Amino acid sequence: TSQFLQHNSMYNPAAAGLANKNMLGVSYRSMWSSFPGNPRTFMVYGDFELKKLNAGIGTYVYRDETGPTSRTGIQLAYSYHIRTRKESQKFAIGLEVRALQFAIDKNKLSPSLGNDPILAGAANKFGVDAGAGVYYTNGNLSAGAAVSQLIESKLQLADVPNSKEGGKLYRHYNVTANYRLNTGGDIYLIPNVMARFIENAPSEFDFGAKLDYQDKVWWSLHWRVHQFWSIQAGLKLVNRLRVTYSYDYYVSPISVFTDGSGAHEVGLQFDLKKK
Repeated sequence: TSQFLQHNSMYNPAAAGLANKNMLGVSYRSMWSSFPGNPRTFMVYGDFELKKLNAGIGTYVYRDETGPTSRTGIQLAYSYHIRTRKESQKFAIGLEVRALQFAIDKNKLSPSLGNDPILAGAANKFGVDAGAGVYYTNGNLSAGAAVSQLIESKLQLADVPNSKEGGKLYRHYNVTANYRLNTGGDIYLIPNVMARFIENAPSEFDFGAKLDYQDKVWWSLHWRVHQFWSIQAGLKLVNRLRVTYSYDYYVSPISVFTDGSGAHEVGLQFDLKKK
């Protein structure tokens, strides 16, 4: 998702429950629609504060589909909130556990791959992994760091001859920060940044600025270095129901091919806690 400000506990388990909103949500994302078998993601999620326990819980159930491959997962995050003398200031530590099932529809691959070893391997593979994170907020400044797929569980779908390494989940390191600037008239400007580091893959850097009016209407411009620009918006439809939308325009590498190379993401969020 490019809407990482809306999904703090997905990237950092320590952020679960810190937003003081008991919330449920659904999300759908479709990328690069001009390509057959384009990537699509479905998510159902929740974020809950356990105030009496100084804790929070974040949950995600998701499914990614890309051509013949799919990934179905459940993610559960638990965060313990360490309060300070200032009510708005909190420090949190969090742990998460993930259950993942990777699958391949071999019927979609056999016409193209022939005798490729992957067709003799498993049609699906199940794995469990974990993560951890820390997060700090004082109501204006928020920052956190986390690592996911900490155990690096093995997920080998094919028995490839003479292979020195089997398949596994590599660790992902995420660092996020944002700051709320009151510009007057209940309008807040929120600059934000995320950095992601993955072994054997290019690092990713996201920069954005969000303009928010009373948590009723917000608009944001977002840039992932060397990849895409994103325009995002949110609107409170009724007292506790919000809708979010984003469009990502990719500048590399696929935008040079055909139209429909962007990404659309739409979501609904429902607040369970009355204000």
